[in-house]
Amino acid sequence: MDLRQLRYFTAIVEQGSFSKAATKLRVAQPALSQHLRHMEDELGVALLHRGTRGVLPTEAGERLLLRARAILAEFAELRDSVRGEAAAPGGEVRIGLPGTVSEQFSVPLIQAARERYPAVRIRIAEAMSGFVLDWLRRGEVDLAVIYAISDPKGLGIHHILTEELCLFGPPALDAVKTPPGGTVTLAEAAAVDLILPGIGHGLRDQIDEAAAGVGATIQPAIEIESYTQIKRLAERGLGYGILPRMAVRAQEKAGLFQTWRIEQPSLYRKVYLAYSTERPMPAAARAIGQLSWEILRGLVSDESWTATLGEDGDPPALYG
Repeated sequence: MDLRQLRYFTAIVEQGSFSKAATKLRVAQPALSQHLRHMEDELGVALLHRGTRGVLPTEAGERLLLRARAILAEFAELRDSVRGEAAAPGGEVRIGLPGTVSEQFSVPLIQAARERYPAVRIRIAEAMSGFVLDWLRRGEVDLAVIYAISDPKGLGIHHILTEELCLFGPPALDAVKTPPGGTVTLAEAAAVDLILPGIGHGLRDQIDEAAAGVGATIQPAIEIESYTQIKRLAERGLGYGILPRMAVRAQEKAGLFQTWRIEQPSLYRKVYLAYSTERPMPAAARAIGQLSWEILRGLVSDESWTATLGEDGDPPALYG
């Protein structure tokens, strides 16, 4: 078994099919299949399962995937270390983002990276913060922006910003008696028809915990995970939502939504830059991590992002 086979195997799993992996790697599909058969013969176990959802790793394949990613990352770091600081960072950097962060951050990051690090390719994957954190722990992304972390073991975490959560709804609804732009209590917000993510979603759990602290109960009229769909349902007059103010700022400016601050208690969410400290970090990922920090804090400083700067004022050195 060699590094090439490990790269091929990792690409097949990440792409979910031999044909997509062949296209990405610019390798003939029969060659990929042959390499996989050789790996399975050498190890004496099946590594992949072909099903209706595409190609999935077996239990043995999952174990190999973890080791393969670590080995490939160490190899990339070895080359960076030998070449030294004189060499410009290059290669692919995978970054996981929640959808609301990606809306504001992806385009500025890609533009800045293309100008500063033209040899770096950025691959962005979007999901809820909890899934993004799982990707980071499994080595499926090099960097992540997440909202909360209960167990920081094995992770480097830097507080970038804190954003306010607000109540919002269309002008056609009149369940909130406080004039738009004013303040409502969380108990008052809980009394209107709410459109929220389901239980287990990080935002919903935060809202439920805060409500329980003031003796209120959250009983949403509609539960749906997608922030985009929450906003669409609210636009159609089906209820009110609670999201980061940044997520609804454009609709508020367009007159589609009215917003209210929430107090008793106020609701805020912290945003963190995270990466694994248990795997070597290639120079390209380190550079993009530092650039991400710079861009995110810059969006707050120039008021493109409605938030306050986080507690960690110094740029992260990141794990070397």
